[in-house]
Amino acid sequence: MSKPEYLYHGTRKKLDLLNPTQGVGYGMADNEHGVYAVSERELAIPFAISYRPLGDGAVFSVETSERPPRIVLKDTEVDWDQVGYVYKVRSETFEQIDSEQWLSRVPVKPVETEEIKPESYRNWIVYKSER
Repeated sequence: MSKPEYLYHGTRKKLDLLNPTQGVGYGMADNEHGVYAVSERELAIPFAISYRPLGDGAVFSVETSERPPRIVLKDTEVDWDQVGYVYKVRSETFEQIDSEQWLSRVPVKPVETEEIKPESYRNWIVYKSER
């Protein structure tokens, strides 16, 4: 797959510059130090939404097998009043690290900023209970 011209980064913070940070996640590719981005805007949106853990078993995950993606929450609540942001960035400094994620190890200046209101994506959210 050739590199798209633009990639998307979702975060809860309003930023002028995206600086590399330490990633935290399940797979090796989720623990790199850098700026993460995805090639599809829809896949960045779940990361722009604010979540509150309700217990030790709190889980936030994104199922990307369908579109729109499903945001799966367990012991976690959405902060409905908190807006987030999806940034459109040029892909020059990014390298692909897995099937959906790209990583830049240097700061990236967004070319566009979109405000994300969680309420607009309520139908993407699935609450998972203990089995």
